[in-house]
Amino acid sequence: MTRLLDSVNDPADLRRLDRGQLAKLAGEVRDLIIQVIAQNGGHLASNLGVVELTVALHYCFDFKQDRLVWDCGHQAYAHKILTGRRDRFATLRQEYGVSGFADRRESEYDTFTFGHTATSISAALGMASAAEALGADRRVVAVIGDGAIASGMAFEALNHAGDLGRNLLVVLNDNRMSISRTVGAVAHYLRKVRASQPFADVRREVQELVGMIPAVGERLDAFLDRLSAAIQTAITPGGVFVDLGFHYYGPVDGHSVRELVDALKDLKRVSGPVLLHVVTEKGHGFRPASENPTKFHSSKRFQVANGVVCSEEAPPGRSYSTVFGEAMCDLAEEDARIVAITAAMPDGTGLTGFAERFPDRFYNVGICEQHAIGLANGLAAGGLRPVAAIYSTFLQRAVDQMFHDVALQGSPVVVCVDRAGLVGADGPTHHGLNDIALFRAMPGFVLMAPKDGPELRAMLRLALAADRPVVIRYPRETVSADPAGAEPPGLEIGRAEVCREGGDGVIVAYGAMVRRAMEAAGLLEQENDRQVAVINARFACPLDRELILSAVADHPAVLVAEDHCVAGGFGSAVLEALAEGGASASHVRLAGVPRDLIAHASRERQLALCGLDARGLADRMLELIGSEQGA
Repeated sequence: MTRLLDSVNDPADLRRLDRGQLAKLAGEVRDLIIQVIAQNGGHLASNLGVVELTVALHYCFDFKQDRLVWDCGHQAYAHKILTGRRDRFATLRQEYGVSGFADRRESEYDTFTFGHTATSISAALGMASAAEALGADRRVVAVIGDGAIASGMAFEALNHAGDLGRNLLVVLNDNRMSISRTVGAVAHYLRKVRASQPFADVRREVQELVGMIPAVGERLDAFLDRLSAAIQTAITPGGVFVDLGFHYYGPVDGHSVRELVDALKDLKRVSGPVLLHVVTEKGHGFRPASENPTKFHSSKRFQVANGVVCSEEAPPGRSYSTVFGEAMCDLAEEDARIVAITAAMPDGTGLTGFAERFPDRFYNVGICEQHAIGLANGLAAGGLRPVAAIYSTFLQRAVDQMFHDVALQGSPVVVCVDRAGLVGADGPTHHGLNDIALFRAMPGFVLMAPKDGPELRAMLRLALAADRPVVIRYPRETVSADPAGAEPPGLEIGRAEVCREGGDGVIVAYGAMVRRAMEAAGLLEQENDRQVAVINARFACPLDRELILSAVADHPAVLVAEDHCVAGGFGSAVLEALAEGGASASHVRLAGVPRDLIAHASRERQLALCGLDARGLADRMLELIGSEQGA
């Protein structure tokens, strides 16, 4: 049977369909998303929840002229399918394939490259203001989730939009979820709104009421349209948004294309800022995802028949995040002052177990990284020992708080930077490549990175005992040693470790690069009979200047390796130390991530492309040894 979807190669094709065909089209789009993510992995639940909304938006607007801004971008799969990327959709998140996020390099329909949430309303307001300034006849639509709308940036944009009065439509996709369940007072408020009379019922009642008034002439018809809209606004909920200057409409069933199209066509006639409240179900249409939306938020490959994750996807060992979560529970048993903070990521950061065991000592602040760090500072000032676990890419949003609320105060806050370095298929929006450079420049911070699970546990213990701010970074990968093994003895702030001796050269490695440096040294010995030393630096700040400067002086070739942008990172710290010590750095080379946008692929593939896998480090070291001997 020919799919209706096969005839939709562009949104213009979609708008030529009858309304009655839209629900069938949505079903076919949903089926394609499920089939592709089952093979490739990806953000499943969030995308299944907005299929009907996406179809309705493209049916009611022409986004070649109008503008559509997706918040975060991991809900844009249906949008990609309907905007000319259907035939390539099977390459989703694969190397050289379709990105898992909105990406302006892929399509004119992707207004921005979005991967961080809460940015859509600001961008859309700017576009609406530009349209007014230039006299452009277009509507701008922003789609944002109920978890994101409580973020500081989103509220700042709502506040400004209500004041400016631009023609802006904000679609609030309310599914009671971010990655995990939404938390906070805004979530409670939206729960009350969802329980109110549906917008479609209010709309019908108002139309019936207005229809009882005899219509005389176009002017009266226009007046009655305005009266209808005014009555609907007056008797529907959403007072917070109304008080901010928005026309509020909702709640609307986000899985009824008919209701969505009716509402959107009505709202196209309303001037000024408008908020359409759409209630959806995350994972809608695929039972395993709707029953466990957190598990299927960022899904591994699975069987379509039952949602069972494919066994070959499970990597050996446990992740750094899991080891961190277990260590937090063990340390919290020993010290009642330890509390944990996450920004809407209890599962991703490994803190779910902590939250279950110590609910009164766990803080989920929602998608509010700035507040998370500010809260941590206050908790520390009150005598507790807070540990904030945040992905590196998202911690960038709290840089000022890291300086003002932590560094400036000297607060004993521990920040555990998860997903540090290259992150794989999520691509450039989610790489954690700037944290060392950002926080090394701030006074008072201790920066450390473990080489394996036992060292992570030991570093967390050391950090909680320190009376100063500490940052611990670790990657999105499994630990390379038994996480239950003995913690390394004698771990001290600012002291590195010699993992391997060798006279032909030395690799000074930081964090995740230590294992790969050891493998590279093994390759050089096996293939080239070269004896290369490996140093586990452990600390980027303060550096073990004595050991590192001595190693640089004693070896003819030195390679400094890190899973971080080469500009301003750990290698830069080594070069600065050499310069301050008056040592020559002519035989020192840096191995890090170039200051480029590293496209989506597997993490190991990305490391290889950057020359940071074992083979790449070995080749660079051999080349450096050869050049130094020939000099």
